[in-house]
Amino acid sequence: MTSNSDNPLNMVPDPFAGNTFVLSETECTDERKLFFRRMNEIHALLYITKISFDVCKERYEKDIIPKLPFKAETPIKIEMNGGNSIVMPAARIIEITKNGINLLTRQAFVMFYGSFETYLFQLFEKSFPLVCITDNILDKSRDILMRKKWDGKFCKMNEVFKVDYKANDLMNKFNSFEMDFEDKKHKNPLNFLDELAQVRHRIVHSSSILENNKLISIDMNIFHGFFYFFFLLTDYVDSLFAKKFAYTRQSLNPSEA
Repeated sequence: MTSNSDNPLNMVPDPFAGNTFVLSETECTDERKLFFRRMNEIHALLYITKISFDVCKERYEKDIIPKLPFKAETPIKIEMNGGNSIVMPAARIIEITKNGINLLTRQAFVMFYGSFETYLFQLFEKSFPLVCITDNILDKSRDILMRKKWDGKFCKMNEVFKVDYKANDLMNKFNSFEMDFEDKKHKNPLNFLDELAQVRHRIVHSSSILENNKLISIDMNIFHGFFYFFFLLTDYVDSLFAKKFAYTRQSLNPSEA
C-alpha cells in the first residue's frame, strides 16, 4: 500500500532513532483502543516469532545438529511443562523454521481481518440499546456483517444505527491512500475489504489453497500497510458512532494502546 501524499496519515518521527515514522496520536473510543491493542499484539507476535525462528534455525544448524549422533536425522523430543511432547527429526525443526513463517503470516492475516470485525461487533453491542434493541444482539450484529459485500454491510449498519454513513465521505478519507493487494489496485476501501475477505475465506475454509492446489502466500511486509489501512477505516467508523451517540473519544498513541 502506498500513498499519493508525502504523509497522508500525519505520521511523526519515531521516538528512538528518529529516522523512521510512526502513527501519531488519534482520537479513540474504548472500542478503537481495544482494536489497536489487539493489532499491536498480533504484530508483535508475528515479528517475535520470526526472530525466534531465525535464532532457532541458526542454533540447530551451527551448534546442535553437528553434535547429534545421526546429525539431521536424529529424533528430537520437544516436551511441554504438562508432560505432553512430540518427536521429530532434527531436520524437521529446520524445515519448520524456514517454512513455518508462511503459516504464521496466513494466520496473522486472519487475525488482522477478524480484529476489525471484532471492533465493529463491540461498537454494535454498545450501540444497539441506544436504538432500543436489547435482545438477540449477537444475531442482529451477524445480520449486519454476514453474507454481503462490505458496501452492503456499511449500508445495513447505517440503516440500523442512522450514523450518517456516506460512501463519498469514506472514499475521501482514502483519497491519498493507494490500496493494492496481489498486484490489484483499489480506490474504494470497501472493495479492498472485499478482496481481503476473499483471501480470509480461502485461508479459513479452503485450507489456504488457491487455484491449482497452490497455497496462499502472505508477505510479512504487507502488515504495516494493513495496519495503516485499518487505522484510517476505524477512525472513520469511530467518528460516526461517536458523533451519533456522544461517545467519548480520547487522544491515544496507537502503539501504547
